Amino acid sequence: MSVSEWFVRHLTYPLHERLRGRCTLAWLRSLAQQAEGSPDVVREESARRLRALLSFASEHLPYYRDVFAERDLDPRAEDPYAELARLPLLEKSDVRAHAGRMVHDGVAGGLIPHSSGGTSGDTLHFFIDRLRAAQPPACRLFMQSQFGVRPGDRRVYLWGSPIEARAGRVRRYRDRLLNEKLLDAFELGPAKLDAHLAAIRSFRPRLIYAYPSAAARLARHAARRYGPRDFPWLRLVVLTGEEVDPEQAAQVRTTFGCPVASEYGSREIGLIAHECPHGGLHIFSPHVHVELLADGRPVGPGQAGEVVCTTLTTRGQPFIRYRLGDLGLRVSEPCACGLPLPRMRLLGGKVTGLIALRDGRLCHGAATSHLLRDEPGIVQFRTVQHELDRFEVLLVVDSGFDPATIARVQRRYKKLFGSETRVDCRVVDRIPPDPSGKHRYVVSNVAPDCARFEVVHTPETVDEAAAVQG
Repeated sequence: MSVSEWFVRHLTYPLHERLRGRCTLAWLRSLAQQAEGSPDVVREESARRLRALLSFASEHLPYYRDVFAERDLDPRAEDPYAELARLPLLEKSDVRAHAGRMVHDGVAGGLIPHSSGGTSGDTLHFFIDRLRAAQPPACRLFMQSQFGVRPGDRRVYLWGSPIEARAGRVRRYRDRLLNEKLLDAFELGPAKLDAHLAAIRSFRPRLIYAYPSAAARLARHAARRYGPRDFPWLRLVVLTGEEVDPEQAAQVRTTFGCPVASEYGSREIGLIAHECPHGGLHIFSPHVHVELLADGRPVGPGQAGEVVCTTLTTRGQPFIRYRLGDLGLRVSEPCACGLPLPRMRLLGGKVTGLIALRDGRLCHGAATSHLLRDEPGIVQFRTVQHELDRFEVLLVVDSGFDPATIARVQRRYKKLFGSETRVDCRVVDRIPPDPSGKHRYVVSNVAPDCARFEVVHTPETVDEAAAVQG
């Protein structure tokens, strides 16, 4: 461990979380303690937290108080799961219609405005509290520690919004103090990828955190020149924000010579599940309760069901039986890693495309979500690139939509993709998923198909790279 890693682990990072009002390290210690227990202990703790949540909702949240009364539900019943199953599923439309009656503004530290839609094109504005804000980083740190990556270790994020990618001096100082580096995932041309690889090799991170399509493109580019022996300090690549294609993961694993883990979550719920070193996708059941339902009923092991989540620790605006629109399988067998957390498998999900630019560069499609998701009145969106300089933006809107928004959106697209770009915005009633069932909010008829990557094999094998890493 270097001096800088020790300094960040013991001083800078704890101070950073304290200043942000987040109990991240306390949640991390709690997860580590629960990991020493049995699945029965985890289930008991989850049941206790669910019962506490239902009691809180009945006392402080008018929307749930009314629903509980209509269903004659007892929030303090001995079996909280049976009571939970009697509640209706929560849709985004319900949250939009009743948001004011679902929020408790008396939480410590106040409410934090949040919005979703980055990976689905289906926008939602809501609030989180400090407890909810601490949950994702704590869960990430816990699972990353299973791979030997600890707080304070150097991290590279192939990520970011256009605002983050043009971060100012304060953000750069913050990243240095936390041993982090942000690389722009929204420009993926050869010159930029060369610059990213040079930055990674100079910075020598333990972890890379990235969109799957961006990481796979970086790995494919790197494989032309480098092999696993050139990244001996790298311990883990985490892929998140999109559906992870097995060939993408294989490309990253082969090029960088380290484990690859997928992360599953949502802006509304937080971090839901994370892969362990043995490939098991573990649910953070102390923080979230996951149901897999078919026709409203729980599915058995090996059966596909819709993912429905209940946040167990947040109080500012809890989500109870919230539909995510994804499909999953319940895995009943214990995992070889020994963690007592339950497991699941995802069956497809949300897919982000790449956008081709006239100068030959490729831009990650997530850039478009940052142009749209904070606009009031936009419920769902999709960007279609018909030609290099012609985009169609489909918008599903509600009563809060201001027609002047269209002009703002067009200006933003022109600023990002070029002043000569033609941007046609259309308000539509519905944006259906693809025939495959996937939800793509960026579709390019110009960019090469980067959803699947041919694995580029290098002379060094992954086993040889592991031996080099020691």
